[in-house]
Amino acid sequence: MFFHFILGLLATNLLTPIYGLHCGKLLENQLYSRNEITAPDEYPWIGRVGYVTENGTSFPCFSVLIHQRYAILTAFCALSNAEFDESFILFGNWRENESFEVRDCRREGNIFQCAAAPQKVDISELVVHPEYKNDIKHNIALAKLGRDVEFTDYVQPICLPPVPENDGSHIAQRLEIAGFRRPLWEGQKADEEGEWRRKVHVFMASREFCKSVAYPDWQNLSRNHLCALGEEEKTLYFGSPLMGIEVVDEKPRNFYLVGIPISYMLLNSPKNLTMQIFTRISPYKKWILKNIAVI
Repeated sequence: MFFHFILGLLATNLLTPIYGLHCGKLLENQLYSRNEITAPDEYPWIGRVGYVTENGTSFPCFSVLIHQRYAILTAFCALSNAEFDESFILFGNWRENESFEVRDCRREGNIFQCAAAPQKVDISELVVHPEYKNDIKHNIALAKLGRDVEFTDYVQPICLPPVPENDGSHIAQRLEIAGFRRPLWEGQKADEEGEWRRKVHVFMASREFCKSVAYPDWQNLSRNHLCALGEEEKTLYFGSPLMGIEVVDEKPRNFYLVGIPISYMLLNSPKNLTMQIFTRISPYKKWILKNIAVI
């Protein structure tokens, strides 16, 4: 299959705004739920990136829907899977299993919930940040979808960061990240409970702290990065959304995309924690909007 990568801008027609009242769906009762497994309509912007080869389909990373035709993913995800026959994104997937053409249902106590069948949407083009050099710098890309996704209770876009967002505004905060568990070692299979989409918390740290204990190549952390600590067994796939909440008139109004995870390392002390590095979305907001011809 021929696939076209672009290191620059995607050509497209003028699109409707990707931020505002119709993004970042937030139901306050879900916000305070202590369940780690999400509700089926919670965080409806998460997409599993699928690659099809003669050996089958793999889902090595995730993406985040920001518009009916565009999703954000890591540059590494876009460029490291060049040998494939087909690529697509699966939106609205509540359970991580091979039967993604049917809806997922789950019973917990007396509560029985179902999600609609996921939407499988082909990727037509990928744009990788032109300064990405196969490391943690500028590790961001956009996927143009082959058709518009259908917005439902289970598939909706997230908002981009509000303006302004100060560089250190999230340090020492506890933010949510949602998606599916990343295997701790190659070949590890999730148990039945581990197959479901979940939300976890990470603790945002300063770049100074992260540099003091991090890998040598993490010494180049910049304002384009965020750093956080999380529990080892709750590490999620690269590209999963790290989210903030916009509060208006003393009410939580919507979620917005703060960052996407691009790398992690296990810590020796304290044990059972990971240090995670995120591409921060705010510095790339103009680049994102320019690539979908909003500005």
